[in-house]
Amino acid sequence: MFAEGDDQRVIEAAARLRADGLVREAILLGQSESIGRQLRPFGVREGITVADSRALANTARYRDEYIRARNLSVLENEILAAAMSNPVVQGALMVRMGEADGFIGGVRTSTMEILSHGIHIIKAERSIGVVTSLCVISSPDRSIGSDGLLVIADPVVNPDPSVGVLAKIAEAAAGFARSFLRITPRIAFLSYSTKGSGGGKSVEKMRLAAARAKERMPETVIDGELQLDAAISPEVAAHKAPGSALGGKANILIFPNLDSANIGSKILGFFGNATLIGPIIYGLKRPYNDISRAARVEDIINLSIITQLQE
Repeated sequence: MFAEGDDQRVIEAAARLRADGLVREAILLGQSESIGRQLRPFGVREGITVADSRALANTARYRDEYIRARNLSVLENEILAAAMSNPVVQGALMVRMGEADGFIGGVRTSTMEILSHGIHIIKAERSIGVVTSLCVISSPDRSIGSDGLLVIADPVVNPDPSVGVLAKIAEAAAGFARSFLRITPRIAFLSYSTKGSGGGKSVEKMRLAAARAKERMPETVIDGELQLDAAISPEVAAHKAPGSALGGKANILIFPNLDSANIGSKILGFFGNATLIGPIIYGLKRPYNDISRAARVEDIINLSIITQLQE
C-alpha cells in the first residue's frame, strides 16, 4: 500500500507495476477524487484499490488498533484525532492489521516521521535485534560486489551506532543479503583508514565492530577497518590490505555513521552509473519502507518490488 497515493509519481508507479504484472494489488491511499482523476490517462483500474483517507479517519477499528499499538489512555483524544487524520498512520495500521502486505511512504513525508510511525505501530522484530536501513546498489560493472550487487548500511536510521549496534547492523544486512538477494555476504567495515593507516576514535570503533561481528558470525567473511577502495577493488586491496580476507570483493558495506552512509548513497545516486534501491527499512515485524521525497517513478517501482520480496 502507498500512503501518499494521490501523488502523481506514486500513481504512475502503481499503474506501471500493475500493467507489467509486478504487483497483484496496489492500494492508493489519499483523496479519492484526485487519485481517480490522475489514474484515468493510464487506463489501468484492475488490481488498483483506492482508499479514501478522509473516510478512514473515522473508522472505529483503526482508531481502536492505534490505541492498542500506542497504549493510549482515554485522556489523549487530541493525539488520537491528529493521528487518525494522517495517511501514514492509516497505512501503517492497514499493514499492522493484515489489510495490506507492505507499506511505502515518504514522497511527501520526512524520514523521521515515517520511522517514528513504523516503530510505534508496526513494532520492531525482536529476533533481528536492531532496526536499521539498507540500500541496494546495482552496478553495471559486474566485477563489483556480487555480480554488480552491493548493500549499504545504514543510511537512515542510526545516527552514530556503537560497536555493538554496528555488529547487529552487519548481522541484519547479512540476513537480508542471503534471504532476499540470494548472495553470500562478504562484509567490510568502512573507515578513512585501512588496517591502521590512520587513527582516531572512529577508526577504532570500526576495527572493534568488525571484530565483534566476526565473533557473532564466524562463518561469514568480514574485515575492517578498510577504506572503500580497499573493500571493493582487488587491485587496491592487494596494495593497501594484502592480508585482507575480503581481497577487495566486499558486497556489504557498513558505514561508521549516518552522515557517511547517507552522503555516500546520495553521491552514488547523483554521480554514479549504478541503480540505487532503497532505503529499505529492516528489523520491523512487517515490510514497511521509506522512500525519498526526491524519488522518481523508477525508484518507487524498484522499492515496491523489494518490499514484496520482504513479505
